[in-house]
Amino acid sequence: MPGTSDTKLPRGAPRIHAWPRPERPGRALLPQFLELLLIVGLLIGSYYGVMWYWEHSAPKEVKVPKVVGLTQREAEAVLESIGLRTAVVAQKPDEKVPEGAVLEAEPPPERLVRAGRLVRLTLSSGSSWSVVPDVRDMSVDRARALLRKAGLSVGRERAVYDSKVPVGYVVSQVPDSGKQVPRSMGVDLSVSTGAAPVVTEVEPPVAPDTERTMDVQFVVPPGAGLQEVQITVQDAQGERTVYKLIHEPGDEIVKTVSGKGQRITVKVYLSGEVMQERTF
Repeated sequence: MPGTSDTKLPRGAPRIHAWPRPERPGRALLPQFLELLLIVGLLIGSYYGVMWYWEHSAPKEVKVPKVVGLTQREAEAVLESIGLRTAVVAQKPDEKVPEGAVLEAEPPPERLVRAGRLVRLTLSSGSSWSVVPDVRDMSVDRARALLRKAGLSVGRERAVYDSKVPVGYVVSQVPDSGKQVPRSMGVDLSVSTGAAPVVTEVEPPVAPDTERTMDVQFVVPPGAGLQEVQITVQDAQGERTVYKLIHEPGDEIVKTVSGKGQRITVKVYLSGEVMQERTF
């Protein structure tokens, strides 16, 4: 056909090439625009899909209830019943909120949170003051327990002789009962060891230079662990130790001692402190 590249030309005639016509700009941009619309549509669909999944799978929101003033166990039961977790993070003294009750909660009441959220609790450690109980005429074990229950500690325990208060019972205390003192303060106790030990002397002979004997009786008072008991005799021949041993609280020592002269002095020591002195 005329005007096509397939037309046969006479030999020696110049060959004319036909170039393709350029496409219109609008036809080239249309596929790209459609592709862009498809990408935007996929992004928007993905966004709404994620939001739908989050709304249907995320934990529900709950309102934090008021738990201040409740005991720790009560607060934990209330919070866990609506899907919240709990943890005690601190304790603070408070003059109004009882010991062991919730003093603060974070997040605070009425706030909306997701189920499973951790609620941090601060508990009250009670008043920073304690009233000293009366522990006189009680056994020392019962007195210690009562002081600890009142939020106090046991201070120094001192053994004293008392003929009316039984052995191992409290004779006196410092501070006195009824006083308001700082919490954890120590209360000193004086504990009875019974009546004072009696040194029984044997009737001396008539001659002053004759040796005289006597029986010494002593009960080791209650105290902290082992204690050393020492007995000395001072007479015309000087002072000497006639007994020295380590004993446990409650041990009873009976020792017969002797001396010469007009004046004989017997001393009983407990861990270096004179507990009894008798001269005859």
